[in-house]
Amino acid sequence: MELFRGLRDEAVMWTLGTRNPVSGTGSTKPDSPVEHSGKTTSAGRKFKPLKFLRRNSKSNTNITAPDVHNTSSVITAPLEEVLTFEQNLERNRLSAAGQQLIEREEHLYGQISEEVVQSTTEREKEEKEQLTRDHKALLSHIDLAVKSSLSPDEDSLEALKSAVKAILQEEEQDRRWLNQEGKQPAWRPSECRRHHNTVLQSLVEERMENAELPPEESNKLRSSLQREVCGKGRRLQEDLLRVVKDVKGCYPEDMDICNLYGKMYHQAFSAGMRKIEEYGLGMEDCSYLLHWVNVAYPEILQNPELTKVINPETLGKLLTEELTTPLENQYLTHKETEVQTLINKVLKVEEQAWMDGSVPELRDDCYFSPLAIDVIQFINAAVKSVETVLGDTSKVQIIVCLLKDFLNSYKKFQEKVLKGSNNRNSRTVIMANLACVEQFRDYIVNKADIFPVDVKECCLSIVADMKNIGYTSLTSPIHKDLKSQYSCLGTPVWLEKKKQVFEMLFEGINKHTQDLKGLTDSCHQMVVQELLSQLHLEVTVEYVRRLLKRKIKLRDKEMQEQAARLVCEDGQRLHKLFTEAGSREEWLSDILPKIAEVLKLQDISSIQLEIVTLSQAYPDLSEFQVSALLSLKSNLSASAVKRVKKTLLDNQDTTSSLDAPPFFSKLQVK
Repeated sequence: MELFRGLRDEAVMWTLGTRNPVSGTGSTKPDSPVEHSGKTTSAGRKFKPLKFLRRNSKSNTNITAPDVHNTSSVITAPLEEVLTFEQNLERNRLSAAGQQLIEREEHLYGQISEEVVQSTTEREKEEKEQLTRDHKALLSHIDLAVKSSLSPDEDSLEALKSAVKAILQEEEQDRRWLNQEGKQPAWRPSECRRHHNTVLQSLVEERMENAELPPEESNKLRSSLQREVCGKGRRLQEDLLRVVKDVKGCYPEDMDICNLYGKMYHQAFSAGMRKIEEYGLGMEDCSYLLHWVNVAYPEILQNPELTKVINPETLGKLLTEELTTPLENQYLTHKETEVQTLINKVLKVEEQAWMDGSVPELRDDCYFSPLAIDVIQFINAAVKSVETVLGDTSKVQIIVCLLKDFLNSYKKFQEKVLKGSNNRNSRTVIMANLACVEQFRDYIVNKADIFPVDVKECCLSIVADMKNIGYTSLTSPIHKDLKSQYSCLGTPVWLEKKKQVFEMLFEGINKHTQDLKGLTDSCHQMVVQELLSQLHLEVTVEYVRRLLKRKIKLRDKEMQEQAARLVCEDGQRLHKLFTEAGSREEWLSDILPKIAEVLKLQDISSIQLEIVTLSQAYPDLSEFQVSALLSLKSNLSASAVKRVKKTLLDNQDTTSSLDAPPFFSKLQVK
């Protein structure tokens, strides 16, 4: 009987959880559920929702003793290791420790009748005080587990997993108490998740505050600010990758722990940057900080491992626009001034060399000027710097716009050189600078996307003017040398001597083209090609202009056909000469043959059709030029000329090709 009475009392004590009145006193026997191999037991009883009991006047307790007739399970049950609350804490089995506290909490605050409470007041008070202390101890261990969450060892991650489970248990217990009546523990609601977030924030802030670079990397940076910013950025990157790789698996998905960490690290980094920005920054530090804000930090967040779980769009920029705008203005103003100073210095050096009579450097038998290369390099370096620091291509326009003012200054220098053409080095300077003009044009065309449209068009216009002026200055002496040969074109001598007059002109042109071709090599090839193309155009224009001076009267069909043959043959020989030399003006091949066709035709309708065809190919053909051409055919009546001109005017506006290159507008007819 004593044995059965002892077993009955033992069962009652297990059920009440008061076998050891004060938990945590070193007893090895648990007073609440224990964990073994991850399972929670309580003498066969699972955790139940809190339920407050009514007063029972007939009994001190409503707990039923176990069936004394079936004691074999108690006596023969296999021995299992049972852990006390303190042992669970020591082993970081925090979820088990938390479950033990919840069981004791339910017993003390929710599963004892008032009679029992009144009869055990002192004992209950002691148990509640001990439970309060144990709950604080649990929270302290949870804090430690959270603070160690970024440690690389496996034990820390296991402790964190258990801590997270304990937090979720505490949250669930808070929700249960919301639906219960009666006096609840002083720590309810414990708001354990909010406390977890606070601890996490403190951890992040501390790690960011103490972030440092390894000495070998720190020594590569020029200032303490750069070392601090880079150290914080490195810490953020490494920690977030560790969160994604290791810490994420310790939390349930609905806690969205990666985005929580991302937000906290972003805020800590941003706060650190704001403190740094409050002090006046030198240009190097200013540009370094802007680079991190605009480029380096966004690149970190775009890491594929991070973008899978962290949304960078929700984080925003490290510094607000209000804070970055003054820094960007400071940086851009500095860059603008720096580039302007450098490119103006380059032009002054070039101008001084010309004034001193220096001949440009010869490279591979070509006159060479480094001006364009230097200016483009300075602008390009500044553009790349702005893109690197600000991460915004639109803001490089403040740099490339400097090129417009520079080209205007360069053009004025070219005009000075042309006015001083008697200087022995003027021609060589123009030749060298034409290569520079071509380099500027290529740069503007290739980088058109970074120029404002109006600035790009203005720059290309200046470059085109400089090219034309430069080429004209080089071709003018050629035309001056050929003046006597030109003078015989379109005259009776030209018609009578047939090929002799043109042959002299041809030989003179050929000599000059060979001289120009002698300048051709890798650095001047484009310039010489352009120069030959322009000379090709100018010679053709001069040939037509001489014809339209009306110094010859083609009185009959025979003379007109003879003149037509000469014009056609001359045109073919000129075109072959220039294209073989390097001219790219293929379109000039049709002009003299079309004029020859007008001279040859006798039927008015055919002449009308040919003039219309000519005007369609060259819309700048004028009425006065048609009159001059038809006046060569002295057998053509005034009424016939009038009909042809009317046909021209009727068709010119409706059939003109806007894409045709200008030709007739380049020659004047008096």
